[in-house]
Amino acid sequence: MAPCKPQTYTAGEDPLTKFEGAISMGTMPTPPGRQFLFHGFMRPSLGIYKKLISNGQKPPTHFHPSQWEFFRVLNGNLTVDLNGVPRHVTKEDGEIAVAPYTHHVIYGTPGTDHNEVEFEVSATTSEDPTDQMFFENWYGYQEDVFQRGEKLDFIQVLAMFDAGSTYLSPPWWIPFRCFLSLWLHIIVGRWIGGLLGYAPYYPEWTTDWDAACDQMEKSWFQRKFAVRDAQIKARENMAKKLGNGKAL
Repeated sequence: MAPCKPQTYTAGEDPLTKFEGAISMGTMPTPPGRQFLFHGFMRPSLGIYKKLISNGQKPPTHFHPSQWEFFRVLNGNLTVDLNGVPRHVTKEDGEIAVAPYTHHVIYGTPGTDHNEVEFEVSATTSEDPTDQMFFENWYGYQEDVFQRGEKLDFIQVLAMFDAGSTYLSPPWWIPFRCFLSLWLHIIVGRWIGGLLGYAPYYPEWTTDWDAACDQMEKSWFQRKFAVRDAQIKARENMAKKLGNGKAL
């Protein structure tokens, strides 16, 4: 096991497009009372998502301990699993609210409109503005894993999810599963991961690197990753790797 080494430089991309167009997320003006608003396209018939869906796989189920999350379908069909119960959502359903500690996951409804869906996702405000940073790093890491041969590392996943106030859902039959998941992410992802060199955010993927540094400086285990000029060096290194010697 080892911390990830980003193979792409996507900081600043908006919309952020991943998996050969299977996912695209763009930032929108934030409505009152919301932390963010993303306008997204999900096309699971493209890229690695096509293979995953053909094998019956879907994104990981998770929960948020403090934020309400909201989904609104603009076109197509979206499946929202809430505590293990799938709900097929279209634009006629309006905004779907997901309460804190609800185990949920979203994906394009198989067999409809080529599995393409246009949607919006937003959430209530929280103390730390980590949502965009989490999306950028989690999608960047997934793309390296599924399309570029990076080996999936559980500690790296826990570090990223903990930083984004997002927690993987253990099986339903585990007692106190939310409590255990929270502490698993904190102890293994934040504390042990920090000591072993697992950063929650990487300059190659993070648009607002100063905000990421502010966040990491709050943790004794992660403050060593808050290097303010790291993004400049990462951009230069990626340009050299691409062989053109020019800044990205």
